Amino acid sequence: MDNIAGSPVEGDNFFGRDDVARHLREILNHDDILLLGPRRIGKTSLARAVMAITHKDGWKVVEIVVASCNDEKGFLDKLEDALKKALDSFTGKLWDEMRDKLGALGKRIKSLKLGGFGATAEVGLASTDADDWATVGNDLLALLGELDDHWLIYVDELPIMLFNIIRQDSANGVQRVRRFLDWFRNDVRALASAGKVRWLISGSVGLDTLVQEHGMADTINSLNHQNLPPFTDPLACQLIRELATSYAITLDDTAVRSLVDAVSWPQPYYLQIVFQQLRSLIAANPGTPPQDLIDKTIELIIQPGVGADNDFHHWDSRLNMQLSAPLAALAKALLNQSATLARGTRAENLLATVQQRHPDATDDEARALFVRLRDILLRDAYWLADDSSGTRHYRFALEPLRRWWNRRNSL
Repeated sequence: MDNIAGSPVEGDNFFGRDDVARHLREILNHDDILLLGPRRIGKTSLARAVMAITHKDGWKVVEIVVASCNDEKGFLDKLEDALKKALDSFTGKLWDEMRDKLGALGKRIKSLKLGGFGATAEVGLASTDADDWATVGNDLLALLGELDDHWLIYVDELPIMLFNIIRQDSANGVQRVRRFLDWFRNDVRALASAGKVRWLISGSVGLDTLVQEHGMADTINSLNHQNLPPFTDPLACQLIRELATSYAITLDDTAVRSLVDAVSWPQPYYLQIVFQQLRSLIAANPGTPPQDLIDKTIELIIQPGVGADNDFHHWDSRLNMQLSAPLAALAKALLNQSATLARGTRAENLLATVQQRHPDATDDEARALFVRLRDILLRDAYWLADDSSGTRHYRFALEPLRRWWNRRNSL
């Protein structure tokens, strides 16, 4: 097994989630999937494993990454381009006809008006009677229905695209997002081709948080919601042992256990990056027991300029994307408070911070605000609820992130 800490993994390097991939593949027989979770927990690797299984089953598969899209036209551009590349790989008269039809649709995409709020937000050389994006989107998917094939469309980072729309269109952004999600829930599922096209949607910024914050939770109810839990302790230890074997490093059970404990929330990327740094320290400190280098390993990966530092910054920036500025500031204050100790902070003390920062709020209002943020931080894997002491504490799930957060917010 290769020590890969960053790029999505495939083939023999895809470890520990074959059963999860097969489970998602079964779901796709009947439902579309929404796969959410923080960055660097293996969503892309899992999605590509699902695509590989689906492809073996005879389906056509395409992948689009829409994080850079700022509007509905950008989404359709990405989809049309991916489908064009897929069609270009097939030969025969039928596929030639499909390519011609797709080319005509591509021209319509180039002259779309945006948002569906009149003809004032047109693109390029569009006239006042330019197509609405939803109509073109339906026609694009109906084109696939003309084929005797099943398709899996993997859409990565859809939530970021939707946040981009809201951020860039303060007047109509929320309405446009609701319309996009309603289109996906209603129009796409009502197409005659719906049974031939399945969607796997993922994102590192919470779509569930977006829809709940803007009162449109109903728009994603048709998606089968899945998350990606960390490895079990035995599986995490097995990964470290296999990596150690691959790199001829001797790690006894105590060292393996210590490394997994040092991560605390054993997602494969973080296990891989800690092992990668440990390898470097072992090489630089010959004769030192690996067990004695694990704490230093964690300290190194949380320092500025190290590869993982940029990933940890994403945990901070995603709050700014998901939440209003005042709410993001309060969430960060709670995280600052809970980061000081590995065991976290008592719920009552965190609630007191909310009350202190919102002195005009009633007790019920302050409690509701805390619960709202608490649920977001739990759902997005910043926190775990820990009752082991007999008093509920909220603590960081990922220990390196806690130490990074505490270091960054300390003088």
